Amino acid sequence: MLGLGLAVSHAPSMFRSLEHWPLIHRVLTDGVPQPREIEKETPAVLQSYIDRINLGFEALKKQLEAFKPDVLLVVGDDQGEVFTEANMPTYALFTCAEVHGSINIGLIGEPEEENHVTLRCAADLALHLLGALKREGFDVSESKELKPLGRPKRGLGHAFTRPVVKVTPQLNVPVIPLHVNCYFAPMPPARQCYELGLTIAQALKDRPERVAIMASGGLSHDPRGPRAGWIDTSLDRWVLEQLRSGNAERLCHLFEFDSDTLRSGTGEIRSWIVVAGACGGTRAAIVDYIPAHHAVTGLGFAYFNLST
Repeated sequence: MLGLGLAVSHAPSMFRSLEHWPLIHRVLTDGVPQPREIEKETPAVLQSYIDRINLGFEALKKQLEAFKPDVLLVVGDDQGEVFTEANMPTYALFTCAEVHGSINIGLIGEPEEENHVTLRCAADLALHLLGALKREGFDVSESKELKPLGRPKRGLGHAFTRPVVKVTPQLNVPVIPLHVNCYFAPMPPARQCYELGLTIAQALKDRPERVAIMASGGLSHDPRGPRAGWIDTSLDRWVLEQLRSGNAERLCHLFEFDSDTLRSGTGEIRSWIVVAGACGGTRAAIVDYIPAHHAVTGLGFAYFNLST
């Protein structure tokens, strides 16, 4: 049974204290001229962002604790950590017994071979879900074991490790990592992501496990790209409004056309669309939205309580 949906960004700054924010910003913007709004982000403002980020994660953590899930299905993307051009699936389910990955941030010099966390996986339910998705025509790859080809020292991608540690700090809830390709071809259309979510919900409908699903990624951002540090607040607020009003199906029109603002990290909105589809017409509670230029990302926190 699917009973709770969560959605959260995973920008590196969200997981570090104020002292690290300037360096992370310099690395991710890489000399790109910055918007004037960044001048207003004083240390005091940045600390207020950090406080709000912590409150956002705490709100999602409380929702998860109240629901008491047996399994957390995490919808995220891989950024050349596990998959490479040698094998770049549109979707991939990890059906192994456990996965591991570093929560260090390599772009600021933290060793990726250190500070690994191990996440226990719900392999039986993952196999059930894999079969259900394949029967409905979704081209989902299966990873029976974790073998990172892109960045072997890192392990599983940060889209999965960092948010999971925040919402389940004791790592006591088995997970199912579901990779949705958001950075590299072949990327799925938004409509297919929504339908994937619908199919996930149907596959879990009669299962005895209490399942929560969490989207990891977004909102608008272009790390190390030509728009690094620029945030499309209009797009972000429109996306959040569709979720808040229960009109998530409108998101199916995203990515049907080419746009500078929809490239790069903004593509991670696909993960939010999967979760919105899984939660049907349930209205989302928007916990917070922070257009943090120093984090080069529109930071969002939301949840769907399917029991209300």
